[in-house]
Amino acid sequence: MSIKKQETYSTTSFYLGAFLIARGAQLIGLNQTGDFTRRDFVFEDSPAREKLVNEYNFNQEAEVNVRDFVSAIRQLKSLLHEPK
Repeated sequence: MSIKKQETYSTTSFYLGAFLIARGAQLIGLNQTGDFTRRDFVFEDSPAREKLVNEYNFNQEAEVNVRDFVSAIRQLKSLLHEPK
């Protein structure tokens, strides 16, 4: 029986993380970086995720539902502030 390793994408960008969640990317968890003051947001990787990152970084008119974006920001803030 073969177990496929799950491919992941990590970012330390808070607002990119919120954008990805608001657009439907699957957040897997948070990892501590070597900096100890920063954390990585870890997402399930996919071709759709790559397109979303490019849209966020290079498209000045990237669209996101405001309520979904605010909800994603709140979700990330609560994850960042919970005890480790």
